[in-house]
Amino acid sequence: MGGLDFPLLADFHPKGAVTQAYGVFNEDRGVAMRSVFLIDENGVIRDSEVFPQGMIPNTTEVLKKLSAI
Repeated sequence: MGGLDFPLLADFHPKGAVTQAYGVFNEDRGVAMRSVFLIDENGVIRDSEVFPQGMIPNTTEVLKKLSAI
């Protein structure tokens, strides 16, 4: 997808299972907080960021972080 050669995950169904596990599911609203987790090939979280409501992650910055990993 988009020239990336690794999987991307968007948590949808079952509702919030992954985001709950990562602590970014808003139980009151029933939605996930917008967040990015960069996980290496060994399953280690190398970077994570949770964004304020309405803010969209800067893809250029995310790609820079990926390159650094």
